[in-house]
Amino acid sequence: MVSIIHKNEEEGAILAFLTSQLEVEWACENFSDADAVVLPMHGKLSHVEQSLVFKSYPGKRKIIFCTNIAETSLTIKEVKYVVDSGLAKESRFVPSSGLNVLKVNWISQSSANQRAGRAGRTGAGRCYRLYSESDFSMMEVHQEPEIRKVHLGTAVLRILALGIRDAQNFEFVDAPNPEAINMAVKNLEQLGAVKYKCDGFELTDTGRYLVKLGIEPRLGKIMLDCFGFGLRKEGVVLAAVMANSSSIFCRVGTDEEKYKADRLKVPFCHQDGDLFTLLAVYKEWEDEHENRNTWCWQNSINAKTMRRCQETISDLENCLRHELNIIVPSYWCWNPEESTVHDKLLKRIILTSLSGNIAMFSGHERFGYQVISTDQAVKLHPSCSLLIYDSKPEWVVFTEILSVPNQYLVCVTAIDPDALCSIHPMPLIQQLEKLKLQVKVISGLGYNLLRKFCGKSGQNQQKIISLLQEEFRDDRVTVEVDFRNKEVVLFAKEQDIEKVFGIVNDALECEARMLRNECLEKSLFSGKPGDCSLALFGSGAEIKHLELEKRYLTVEVLHQNAHELNDKELICLVDTLISGVANFYKLYGNLQVASDETKWGKFTFLNPEYAEDAVSKLNGMEFHGSPLKVVPVCSSSNRGLPFPAVRAKVSWPLKQSRGLALVTCASGEAEFVVKDCFALGVGGRYINCEVSTRHENCIFVRGIPMHVTEPELYDAFRSMTTRKIVDVHLLRGTPIAAPSASLCAEALNREISSFMPKKNFPAQNFRVEVLTPEENDSVMRATITFDGSLHREAARALEHLQGSVLPCCLPWQTIQCQHVFHSTVSCQVRVYNVISQAVASLLESFRSQKGVSYNLEKNEYGIFRVKLTANATKTIADLRRPLEILMKGKTINHPDLTLSTVQLLMSRDGVADLKSVEQETGTYILYDRQSLNIKVFGLQDQVAAAEEKLIHALLQLRDKKPLDIRLRGRNLPPNLMKEMLKKFGADLEGLKREVPAVELRLNLRQHTLYVRGSKEDKQRVEEMISELVNSTKYNGLLQLPLENACPICLCEVEDPFKLESCGHVFCLTCLVDQCESAMKSHDGFPLCCLKNGCKKQLLVVDLRSLLSSEKLEELFRASLRAFVASNAGKYRFCPTPDCPSIYQVAAADAESKPFVCGACFVEICNKCHLEYHPFISCEAYKEYKEDPDATLLEWRKGKENVKVCPSCHFTIEKADGCNHVECKCGSHICWACLENFRSSDDCYSHLRSVHLSY
Repeated sequence: MVSIIHKNEEEGAILAFLTSQLEVEWACENFSDADAVVLPMHGKLSHVEQSLVFKSYPGKRKIIFCTNIAETSLTIKEVKYVVDSGLAKESRFVPSSGLNVLKVNWISQSSANQRAGRAGRTGAGRCYRLYSESDFSMMEVHQEPEIRKVHLGTAVLRILALGIRDAQNFEFVDAPNPEAINMAVKNLEQLGAVKYKCDGFELTDTGRYLVKLGIEPRLGKIMLDCFGFGLRKEGVVLAAVMANSSSIFCRVGTDEEKYKADRLKVPFCHQDGDLFTLLAVYKEWEDEHENRNTWCWQNSINAKTMRRCQETISDLENCLRHELNIIVPSYWCWNPEESTVHDKLLKRIILTSLSGNIAMFSGHERFGYQVISTDQAVKLHPSCSLLIYDSKPEWVVFTEILSVPNQYLVCVTAIDPDALCSIHPMPLIQQLEKLKLQVKVISGLGYNLLRKFCGKSGQNQQKIISLLQEEFRDDRVTVEVDFRNKEVVLFAKEQDIEKVFGIVNDALECEARMLRNECLEKSLFSGKPGDCSLALFGSGAEIKHLELEKRYLTVEVLHQNAHELNDKELICLVDTLISGVANFYKLYGNLQVASDETKWGKFTFLNPEYAEDAVSKLNGMEFHGSPLKVVPVCSSSNRGLPFPAVRAKVSWPLKQSRGLALVTCASGEAEFVVKDCFALGVGGRYINCEVSTRHENCIFVRGIPMHVTEPELYDAFRSMTTRKIVDVHLLRGTPIAAPSASLCAEALNREISSFMPKKNFPAQNFRVEVLTPEENDSVMRATITFDGSLHREAARALEHLQGSVLPCCLPWQTIQCQHVFHSTVSCQVRVYNVISQAVASLLESFRSQKGVSYNLEKNEYGIFRVKLTANATKTIADLRRPLEILMKGKTINHPDLTLSTVQLLMSRDGVADLKSVEQETGTYILYDRQSLNIKVFGLQDQVAAAEEKLIHALLQLRDKKPLDIRLRGRNLPPNLMKEMLKKFGADLEGLKREVPAVELRLNLRQHTLYVRGSKEDKQRVEEMISELVNSTKYNGLLQLPLENACPICLCEVEDPFKLESCGHVFCLTCLVDQCESAMKSHDGFPLCCLKNGCKKQLLVVDLRSLLSSEKLEELFRASLRAFVASNAGKYRFCPTPDCPSIYQVAAADAESKPFVCGACFVEICNKCHLEYHPFISCEAYKEYKEDPDATLLEWRKGKENVKVCPSCHFTIEKADGCNHVECKCGSHICWACLENFRSSDDCYSHLRSVHLSY
């Protein structure tokens, strides 16, 4: 409204009424116009500041934002326009609770008219009321009398001093609430100012003194009690500063000015509370003899209020001198810098005067203090001096409770618990203290353990808190997690704290056990889930179990209300009933909807026996109203394909052709097709075609050879006629018993492997999936997924399969390859948004390519999917490659991006920088918290620019990352922040002089000093704070984030990494080197903490954070080799070079069995480790392998009719006949002397001439 008036109305000052000083300052800061002078007007402004509103500013409009201070007869020239909000904030005493409540209320009609009267005091004016006429009519006509809004202590005391024994009978002009009178009498009785006698109240000596002093009874009581203990000066000053407590400190201006005012206040703050702080301020102000106004300005103290206090003290001293004959000395007994008996006396005096305003600390800052009289939980006001100190006093007194709208204790003073006995009986105090929350700390916990304990968005932590609150029927019971100190802090009543500790500790131990037992289920080689051997890779990078018999380790849990189950309760149930839980996987969000709403998730166990035990024990168990269903599942860590996929479909018949077919033609063209196809030959035979009498537009074909397929018959017809052939359907017989899908898959693997570069490891090049046929299926189908980069090899393999027959099939079951190939690429919606134009351009270019089609769709889960179709594998591979580059993005790798640097992306500044880079470059940046990888998606130039900008931003963040020095803690002085500001100044100029380049920021509420600068500068500031701690009178130990030496390299830790199991800190690179050393040497397993005496194993969560997925796989392979080596004689690798498969060695007394390798398909004897040799013992086969002729020599022994050919050395057995023997090699041999001849004639000549016989 002010802005509208300023823009549209003629010249004249504007006066706008707001409700509070805060609103006035906010309006002044946010209203900016070059043609206007904006001024504030409220009660806390200095005289100089208030005088600005009366000045003239030629050429500019004066705009004044004010509270109801300007509502009275104050006249400001030039004010022509008034804006009235109709609201005012006022303090009211509530007798029922004894509270001073500060609230925003409607003003009265008379106040509204007063505000309107401020417009045009020296000329015509206008008032803009921001409320309706009906609101105005509902306002009180006149303002409520002040006597009905304030505490009546002084008034009632004066009434009783007049001899009126019952204040209720006094005739007030505007009678206050009777309850307010009763409350005032009660307070006076507590102060010892009145006593009940006969039928009414009368003054005591103390009461008479208070009447003579003429001040608020509580203040007078403090003065009189101080006189009794020789603290006259302190008593008078205390009464004066209490009366002006709300305006002594000046906190106005901009946020930075308020922040500085808060820092300037800290050195005055006293550990015993606000009243002692005010005493310290006045004492120092009084000691300042030269220029008190300058001193006030420098320390953000209201000089006007201090002068008012001085005037009040002077009046009180005069009154005491004349009325009570008491002389107040000019010296002080109390010293704010030293803790003496005077502090205890002052606290006891304040307690006596404010005995109705006692509060006990609840035990937790969130609940603040419990007010004894009203049983309310109220927090300390943010300006309270006690907040500057780390400790919270158990018992306090306060002057009033402020409600704005939250309730706060104001002017709080700590009291000694032993002094309470004079006010309340000890049993009552003990009973109250039993209600206080006790604290118990569970320390030494790991980050991931705490994260698991908290759960997603703190859900697990909140469930535990709710359980505890319900169990102990106390809403104050709570559990807090301190990630900085790696602690869990418990709050509960004294009688409950141990039980709470037991419950929380059990929950933590459950999570810790899960982390210790956590294993990764890894396949030994790529393959179909359930078809390959598995290993459990766990803590210490050890192989915890090797499953070679293909038994299940994982079970799936289903429940009727899976999405409503208490996850933690189910996990604890399984962990309690079944031993050896290695891991669990919970389905979340869309995944759960997409699969099955009854699926909760999966559990993996350390061995098959545990998994079987889970199925038998949990299946059918009643849980939250419905039975659990637990089923075994075949799981594999390699669910995704290791290569860009190109898919082809093949099929072969299950029913033999009957030599008959129905050919469907276009309408009315069947007779023409029959004429065109007269004498049509197919498969080396003429076939007979005739128009079908049963089926319209169909041709009945006879005499088709059994091996001819539908495509071949279709091509034959197309070659003879130009008429349209709609369909060709071979009539087949009954289905045969088909070989198993696994047998067919193995046969296909063997057929295709020979065309692939890695013949021994087909799973790395392609994957075969044979579908089990249904009962009435006429064909068996299979899908072959090839590596897109091997499109030529894939084409040759498919050409080989076309028309061939698998060894396990019958001759007529020829394979047909579908010459249409498919491939799919997909991405998230946020990725698609930044690459949509490039994708659209690529897809448009595909249109011009023959035989290519595509389909772009977005599914219900926000995933964009492009399905490509082409008639050749190479085409599919070429189409897929550019799309894949766009959708997979680029992973950022930079030597300076260490783990701690990358994790800065989770900070507020890191998120802001990431979003800024995204907006500037038009990219999408994904930070994977599991793999700790950063991926950038977008166009090539944009990705390069985003990578450069993000690396630069992260390195800047790393350099600017502040060192946060905690100024409070269990082992630090409670007044450390105060001492620091006293030594180094409110602006910390003392630190800045020593370290000029450093940037400092102090958070007063968190008691934390943030230091930005070089590493050396941070260390220097840290040392200076450490020296300050050691110089204070405190026996605690320094607890600052000092770095220790790395146990591996023995140097200062760089890029620290804290192990989960033990909490020891190492250099990240040193731990990575330890892992890589184990990969190379194979003798570093299990991986343990190398801190002296620790030996705790590195957990899986540590390994995941330390290593990339590729390095983690390499570590797994090294661990596997070490496992096999350490179990010599029990396990062996497949003998095929580089084959990752493992088999179990047969025992010495066991029969040998064949091991068929699932990776390379060789058959091995599991006892002698040679080729499988059925029907022959291992010993005999070994002998045969060593000397294949050994058995032949054994057979020849003693046989004269067995000899060796002298030419080819082939063994010859002579049954009968002459001595001329012709060998298979063509030699003619004399059996008698084994002489060799070229022909039979030569041999017979030799027999006649030498041996004289044949």
